[in-house]
Amino acid sequence: MAFSGTYNYSERCIFDIKTFVEALRLLIVNSILGVILLFLTLEEIDWKILTSRKQIKDIVVDKTLWNMKSIFKISLNS
Repeated sequence: MAFSGTYNYSERCIFDIKTFVEALRLLIVNSILGVILLFLTLEEIDWKILTSRKQIKDIVVDKTLWNMKSIFKISLNS
């Protein structure tokens, strides 16, 4: 018995090139963002180690967009 509202899954191609390209694009973009975040985190850790060793008391004013504290402040507020 066939219904006009049913869908035959054997006719549907589940894995197509468009889905593969979208998944690959998502993977590449998130990998790039992950590497950027990793290097920013390593820079913050390196700065903390450097300032604790040499007892540097300088106050650093970083108004750039890549400042870790401002990135997390912006992402937590939005």
